[in-house]
Amino acid sequence: MVPWEIVFAVVPGLILFFYGIENFSREILAVAKGSFAAILGRVTERPILAAILGAVVTALVQSSAATVIITVSLVNAGTLSFVQSLGIIIGASVGTTMTAQLVAFKMTAFGQVLIPIGFLVGIFGRRYRFLGKPLFYFGLVFFSLNLISTALVPFQNDPEIIGLITRFSALPLAILIGFLVTTMVQSSAVTTGLAVVLAQQGLLTLPQAIPLILGAHIGSTTMALIASARMNLYSRRAAVAHFTLNLGGVLLILPFIDPFTELIMTIGGTEAQMVANAHLISNLITATVFLILIRQLGQFVTWLVPGSEPEILMRTHYLEDGIPDDTHHGFELIRKELGYAHGVTLDLFRAVMTYLATSDDADYQRVERLKDLNGHLDGKIGQALREISRRQLADQEATEVVFLVRMSHEIGRLGYLGADLGKFFRKASENGNGAFVVLAEKTESVYRILDANIVGLGRHFPVIDDATVAELRARDVELQLAINWHYREQLICLREKGDRGDSRYLDALSIIEAANAKVRDLRKLAEQYSREKMDEPVSLRVEDPLPLRHPVAGDDEKRVPDIPVERRIPGIDIQEGCRGEFSGRGDHDQVR
Repeated sequence: MVPWEIVFAVVPGLILFFYGIENFSREILAVAKGSFAAILGRVTERPILAAILGAVVTALVQSSAATVIITVSLVNAGTLSFVQSLGIIIGASVGTTMTAQLVAFKMTAFGQVLIPIGFLVGIFGRRYRFLGKPLFYFGLVFFSLNLISTALVPFQNDPEIIGLITRFSALPLAILIGFLVTTMVQSSAVTTGLAVVLAQQGLLTLPQAIPLILGAHIGSTTMALIASARMNLYSRRAAVAHFTLNLGGVLLILPFIDPFTELIMTIGGTEAQMVANAHLISNLITATVFLILIRQLGQFVTWLVPGSEPEILMRTHYLEDGIPDDTHHGFELIRKELGYAHGVTLDLFRAVMTYLATSDDADYQRVERLKDLNGHLDGKIGQALREISRRQLADQEATEVVFLVRMSHEIGRLGYLGADLGKFFRKASENGNGAFVVLAEKTESVYRILDANIVGLGRHFPVIDDATVAELRARDVELQLAINWHYREQLICLREKGDRGDSRYLDALSIIEAANAKVRDLRKLAEQYSREKMDEPVSLRVEDPLPLRHPVAGDDEKRVPDIPVERRIPGIDIQEGCRGEFSGRGDHDQVR
């Protein structure tokens, strides 16, 4: 039985240790703010550099769990690719050994000094006040371990305590205990730090500590696995890669645990130093092996977590290396990037319609990521154009900057309308009651016209030819007539039944109509831009002879005459009333 004295002596120290580790990590990340994500986001494709960065960051924040969770979140946000995350995760396992090394070399005595220094810096540090809390909590980590070490001194030779530790040091049980303790406190540093302190007091030997440390390796992966459960496919793969790495490291050491123990003893040092060295060397061996096999690790995890979801990264396709000195080449890259941004926006709308068909949360997450990418591209294109505008430009080049800026912003706004449509569908899906099926049926036929318009616009974007202009104008009329028919159908429903149960689809059609108006704005900009490129005179405003019936901001003043819809769209009988549905048997069914 464990004496109550040791419980009351050690438990408060453990609580302070856990509190100090948790808050130290939080404060370091708060000091770094957005730069932490930016540093990780600039990791190159070279795994060794990513591993070094992961090790350094983890050594600073004193928590591999924090590093991995942030890395998984950055994969979910598209800042990092899954492949890039592997190097950082491998490096994090090495960086987490720093705490045990500091404890083994009796650096805990500095805790009593760092606590008052951090306190005073936080109050009187002026421009350095932001360092106060990190110093305070780092001191608290060491102070709490020193407190535990001092509390254990009277029990160094207690046969009951030694017998209890020996009883729980059997290989499978010790691994399980290390796993459970680390899972509960969500910090392998707590488990390994405590093992080093117990070794310092002669209560734990190296052979007894190694299985405990191996269990802590596995336990440190649980938080990332839980956090990634609701994230995208590649985030889940990154979390599983962390688990595979640490479990693989344990399986790598276990068959050779006796030779490994002898190796650590040969290196020498105090018992505490040998425990810390066992932690460091086991993680170094694991990191080295998996860095060599990093491609195989990625392939294995991809097989383990299957899926065909495309990876969406917050990156440009043509402007990652900045704008070249050759202005002409710079314009060429920006035009290509605009074409890519157009494709992303089309993907966004199609992802929204996929979500409408499936109501799957994963599909909605894809909508959100494409919306973020849409905004990211608009910002990067604008930044590139601002950089070009600072150069000595000819009049025609200056005019081109204006057109490209306007088109980039319009694509961004078109993407926001797609995101709005996704939010509307999500809210409708959450409301349930069967109306979502009706919404999908009544929206699909009209959306097909918008989709065909976006596809047509992107054929040669940001330029456009006369045939495409005529095609898009004709389809504008088709979409407007379809929306008119749906409004009239709803009026008949209100007259006959006074029923507004499924009228929400009109709101969705209004967003689609607004999106099509944005496509029209882009088409007109492309017309003007194309004429400018051909040195043709161009006016600042091109009247569109075929505007929408229900104008939104930016519409032309002209209106389509109110022609009876049954005379303009084949296959529709307005007398069908509430039972009628836009069948889409007109020409737009063939245009996609």
